[in-house]
Amino acid sequence: MSMTLHSARIPLRNLCASLAVTAALAVAATACGGVQRQVDVPGAAPATAPAAPVDPKVATPGGVATTEPAEVPAEDPSNSTTPSPPSSGPALVPGSTAAPSTEPSPESSVDGSSVGGSSSAGAPLNETPTVTGWAAFDLHLTTILESGSRAVSATVLRDGEVVHEVALGDRTEAGDPVEVGDRYRIASISKVVTAVTVLRLVERGAIGLDDPVGARLAARVGVTDPASGVEQIALRHLLTHRSGIAQYEDLMFRRQVESCDQAAAVGLGRGLERAPGTTFRYSNLNLCLVGLLIEDLTARPYEDVVRDELLAPLGVDGMRLAGTFDVRDGEVEHRSDDGRNYMEVLAGAGSWIASPTEVATIIDSLDLSTPGWKPLGADTMAQMRAITEDPPLTPEQAATTSTTLEPPPPRTTGYGMALMIFGPDAFGHTGTVESTHAMTVRQADGVTWAITVSGDHPSSTRDLAGIVAEALRDAGPV
Repeated sequence: MSMTLHSARIPLRNLCASLAVTAALAVAATACGGVQRQVDVPGAAPATAPAAPVDPKVATPGGVATTEPAEVPAEDPSNSTTPSPPSSGPALVPGSTAAPSTEPSPESSVDGSSVGGSSSAGAPLNETPTVTGWAAFDLHLTTILESGSRAVSATVLRDGEVVHEVALGDRTEAGDPVEVGDRYRIASISKVVTAVTVLRLVERGAIGLDDPVGARLAARVGVTDPASGVEQIALRHLLTHRSGIAQYEDLMFRRQVESCDQAAAVGLGRGLERAPGTTFRYSNLNLCLVGLLIEDLTARPYEDVVRDELLAPLGVDGMRLAGTFDVRDGEVEHRSDDGRNYMEVLAGAGSWIASPTEVATIIDSLDLSTPGWKPLGADTMAQMRAITEDPPLTPEQAATTSTTLEPPPPRTTGYGMALMIFGPDAFGHTGTVESTHAMTVRQADGVTWAITVSGDHPSSTRDLAGIVAEALRDAGPV
């Protein structure tokens, strides 16, 4: 199908100036004066975005492109990349089983004029023109900046094609405006990158999913006497966070070590929390270890292997591993406390920086129904998207229960192989680390989106998902 790409780079001050010179002064005050608008979680009573005049630089549906370049697990809002496993239906993800409406609001037509009234150009002063289409989407994202974050960028794809890109706010503390294509920390979305890369090696026969890798990894990082049970850890256990390794949040985030290798040596030398292959325990150390395994299997640097196996075939040439205080041209600053080094330690678990378009491109490559190069075959993708479950009770355990156990119904949300499953045909991942929030979802309705934030607001992935859901609702049909 033919689509018009719309992209916009809109510093908040420019958007506010455009709004302020119109008759809708009250709307401008709401959008730009720091007033916090309510953002409802999808499934609750929907929030209604205030009407505002159409930004002349933003195209409405059917118009021409602008000339400018445009349970969900609730992650720990502290300095970690630790989500809790999904525990309920996919109501928080727009386009999943209980998707919010994408119909235009009743007071607006799809061409930007008011239904039953004059167009915005000739509207009487006591009437407020209505923002529609992607202008409405962009306006809703300003709630993130109003709450105190410095920058937000987002990309939306439909059936594998980019239909909208937007960048709002400032790239730097000095006030340089963020541009479409600028790269942010993506935190735990890095885990998807690492998993896809190692699964390509699995498909090539370099290693099996159920081959034990614990002893091999221990030897690589110089642990001569690994903890009991480490030798039983398989690649599948690492990808599904069932290795038995503890979370080690202080180890990863409080400068107790200087690298992923050093963190791995600690984790493999200490006792495991539980037997490998049993219960889910999200730990960044699992995907740090997978990155080290990639290096051991290929005798090449992890970052180089990722480029060759995944990024280059997708045409992605600017992503990189970044340090905590390592910011280059075209990259967004994230506030970081002095002395921190978590980006150096996370490595394959959380150290990539990328634009939301690059993130959405990677997630779209895991959708076998869309055009383009696909890194994994159907069988591997089915395993990656299969929700991992706790092992069934043994006969001895079952004999100690006081009630008859009936098998529960199949789960529709949970965690696969470094992939969050948000419902039938909906998947993606989230990312949270200091001054960073990111999320990407391939929805069941064929829409894929990615959003990246520099700042501390919203404080949770749940709120971020709600903001995107409301923005998509405001935009109308994608």
